[in-house]
Amino acid sequence: MCSYYRTVLEDVKIPSISLKVCRVDDDRFLANTYLIESSSGLEILLKPWIVGAELANLARECSMDFLRTMYYLVDEIKVASYANITEVVPLAGALYYSIAEAFEEVYGETINRCFVGAKRVSTEDGWETNLAYENFEALTPESIIIVGDTIATGGTIIKILETTIRQRDDIQALVVFSIAGGVDGAVRLKEFADTIDIPLYVFFSNAIFGVEPNGTDMPWLSPHTISPATNLNLAKEVYGEWLGRNWCSVWDWGERAKQPTKHLEDLIERCDAVLSESTDPKTIQVLTTVKKEASNTLNDLHSTLVLK
Repeated sequence: MCSYYRTVLEDVKIPSISLKVCRVDDDRFLANTYLIESSSGLEILLKPWIVGAELANLARECSMDFLRTMYYLVDEIKVASYANITEVVPLAGALYYSIAEAFEEVYGETINRCFVGAKRVSTEDGWETNLAYENFEALTPESIIIVGDTIATGGTIIKILETTIRQRDDIQALVVFSIAGGVDGAVRLKEFADTIDIPLYVFFSNAIFGVEPNGTDMPWLSPHTISPATNLNLAKEVYGEWLGRNWCSVWDWGERAKQPTKHLEDLIERCDAVLSESTDPKTIQVLTTVKKEASNTLNDLHSTLVLK
């Protein structure tokens, strides 16, 4: 847990669901900032070799955990109709949160969907987001907006929310969900919320990660990561100290989801590079396991198609 700020995880009692949910009490964040203890999200964040159908299923289950929690904690949802719920989908990584599929499973109906093409680019002044495509045809009156995306510094999600609220002046609430989100992004979301007159709710899966100076890596054992001690201890057990401090918890989400073979090849190459220099027994043990799992999965993806 971050040692520079007062951060308290307050248990939220939701009797109708079995998930553990905490409100994150931290002056840097919105009061409506929550951590959801999702077992499927934890699998994603601790096993970087998970891709393809397994990743898609886990992401959908994690989004279902979010949607169930949202029902009890977002006041505006309780009086909303199906016609008033709109997902804004940042292309293309957020497609793989499968929120539309999860919504149908949880609520038994489809969801209105709008799309924005967002590309994050590194410049001399830091990361910037360009929106190359916008389609808000499905934005209905008095909508509650749901956005699921991986958030590091927060620049992309802020630009998407700004673009969305410019479309209509009657938006009822904004709800953001991140399977892998960073402290920097949470801070910027509060700064953004202070400039608008629309309720904003933010949900994270299992942790709010410290963001590295490169603006993209979010390690489990960053000194700035906020998560229950059980999760941090598990991450330390799984990765060891060195990898836990130096490896991103989620890697490149878009690449991992939409181009799994490249992600696995990069993962194996990274394992080989560190193994060639490491003398730490725990690091060697972990990387040997990760490389084996990634290689097996890569071989499976290169196998011939089989009808199920």
